[in-house]
Amino acid sequence: MLTNPFKTYRITTVFFFGSALIIALLIGIVIALSYSSTSKQIEHNTSYNQQRLLNEYSKKLNTALIGIEQSSSTAAKNFDLLFGKLNEGDAYERARVQSEIRDQLNYVVFGTSILQSIHVYSNYPFTSDMQGPVTFNALSRLQEEGWYNDIRDTDSAWLPEHTIRSNERDESVISFARKVFNNSNQYYSLMVFNIKVSSFKQLISPEEDASNIALLDAANKLITHSGDGELLSQAAGALDGEMERPSGSLRVGPDFYVWAKSPDSQWTLIEATSWLDMTKGSRELAGVFIWLGATTILLVFLITLLLSHRFMKPMNHLLNAMGEYIPGEKQQLPADYSNEFGRLFQGYRKLTQRIEELYDSLREQHRRQREAELKSLQMMINPHFLYNTLDQINWMAIEARQSKISTMLAEVAGMFRLALSNTDSLVPVREEAAHIECYLKFQKVRWEEGLTYTLDIEEDVKKELMPKIMLQPFIENAFMHGFHGARQAELRVHIYRRDDELRIEITDNGKGLSQDWQTKPRKRGGYGLRNVKERLDTLFGSGYVMEIENGEVSGVRVRLQFPIHRNPSLGEGV
Repeated sequence: MLTNPFKTYRITTVFFFGSALIIALLIGIVIALSYSSTSKQIEHNTSYNQQRLLNEYSKKLNTALIGIEQSSSTAAKNFDLLFGKLNEGDAYERARVQSEIRDQLNYVVFGTSILQSIHVYSNYPFTSDMQGPVTFNALSRLQEEGWYNDIRDTDSAWLPEHTIRSNERDESVISFARKVFNNSNQYYSLMVFNIKVSSFKQLISPEEDASNIALLDAANKLITHSGDGELLSQAAGALDGEMERPSGSLRVGPDFYVWAKSPDSQWTLIEATSWLDMTKGSRELAGVFIWLGATTILLVFLITLLLSHRFMKPMNHLLNAMGEYIPGEKQQLPADYSNEFGRLFQGYRKLTQRIEELYDSLREQHRRQREAELKSLQMMINPHFLYNTLDQINWMAIEARQSKISTMLAEVAGMFRLALSNTDSLVPVREEAAHIECYLKFQKVRWEEGLTYTLDIEEDVKKELMPKIMLQPFIENAFMHGFHGARQAELRVHIYRRDDELRIEITDNGKGLSQDWQTKPRKRGGYGLRNVKERLDTLFGSGYVMEIENGEVSGVRVRLQFPIHRNPSLGEGV
């Protein structure tokens, strides 16, 4: 629920921040309108100019690529005409045909400025000139080429940027692949026309231009790019559903994308530009407005201080008097005010007089309450009185020759002494072990040879701290429920360390748990386990484990696990 600032904050604060907020809103509106207007104009101009440039690049690129495709079509037809003669005539005639095929392909390479080489894949054992631009390979090698899937199901395709081996070195190329068919429309050879990446990039981006431009094929697959490849890949993904139009632009986050398609929609050029670079001037203008706004707010602050100083002076007198008020001390307030401030001062004087009267009344009430508390404390039972009383009963049992009762009373006295002597919620493991051992000895008197118990406590954990009287409820449940009606009882307590955790396991050979023990309603009891869980929640939050389950053969297995050095609020021990 919003509060009324005139009822909550100082007048100076409301005056200053109210004026500052109005000025800031006005300046913000001016900045927003100015930035929006200039940004839209910049976006329109940039999109228009970049689309014109991309269209020019597209025309030049289309001319070159169509020339490559036409040359490949002519070369494939000539290759098919000559290939049929390779199986005719003698060895000399076949060598002559091979030489003619190589010469025609060399002529295609030398006659096309951007073409770097031609690779021919066929089953005929051509001899290759390692120094020449035309290389013959076995058709079976196609399966080893990474780009083969791009041409597998089509007659011709442009292959994205890849690496070939040329003159004992690796060359990055972009290729056009065309299949060769015979008169029976059977595919028997593949011709790959390779263009150097550097020559290809000159078609879409001059060397002196540092723009981020990418070339996509009709399936929007990246063929090559100049500039930031990762940025252009993101641009291609972002524009995937937008590039149905011949050209356009789109702003995505901090980047601005422009695209233009070739006239036959076979190629698409996209350019990515930083929006921050484009709008640098607009942001600088916005910074000037912000500086002017900050200066105006500062002037408002100075004027506010000047106008409110005298108005707030009597209020500050009253506020200081209220802040420094100490019962019994006299305070000096101005007495020359006869307006509303004078009435406030007079009301405050009456208020302090009433407070003094209340303080005197509270002091008297406190004195009486203290006397009543002292009388109540004198009536409380002293723990030593309880120990002495148990000792007297023990001596009477000894005199009556009731050794079992005497032993049980001694163990009960030991349990009370350990429970009441230390008021801390955390005790050393050895003290907790001594407490449960008193209880087990108490039960041993009753069970005699029918009870066997083991306390297995590792030496290095005896000094560590654990919650007080935490194990007794589990052991008491074993006797109350697990061993009820049994003649033989076995119980084992194992306390050890794992890394920075204290682990406790309690096992018995009793009846075990019923399937509905957690949901079964109880007429009484169940407070001990609930108390242990609530204390563990308080000490360790969710950083502990408390599991109660049936053993593998019989009885119940209890597993407790909590950190030793993990909770800084528990001190050094835990």
